[in-house]
Amino acid sequence: MPFEGFDEVSNTITEYLTAAGWDRTTRSVESEVPEFVSNNGQMRTSIFQHISDKSLTLTLIDIQSGGYLRFEVRYGDSIHSLLGILAAWHQHITPENFGIMVNEIAKEIPELLAEPQDGDVDTPWERVTPQA
Repeated sequence: MPFEGFDEVSNTITEYLTAAGWDRTTRSVESEVPEFVSNNGQMRTSIFQHISDKSLTLTLIDIQSGGYLRFEVRYGDSIHSLLGILAAWHQHITPENFGIMVNEIAKEIPELLAEPQDGDVDTPWERVTPQA
């Protein structure tokens, strides 16, 4: 069951990212759950809104190597801040500068968790601490 306010958050995400030039996935159109991708030739960035709470999955993929990082972004009431960061970075993010964007998100969002690199589903996700 979707969290209270899901429709409003979904509409905000859809309007903001569509206006910023992100592509909505076919699955998103069919399910009415926000899922968007952006590919600038160096990095593929995707987001998927969770229906259970005010959080989304953010995935960053290096196009050349295929390497990726995945984050759970628990944005709470900071959806506009998050969307502003994503919109500002999606055309300029690279394997060399993605850490700056992740740090900006960590500074603005109540909780940012990184998927463990060991691939073990039992390993807890790690909290990302913003750098000064």
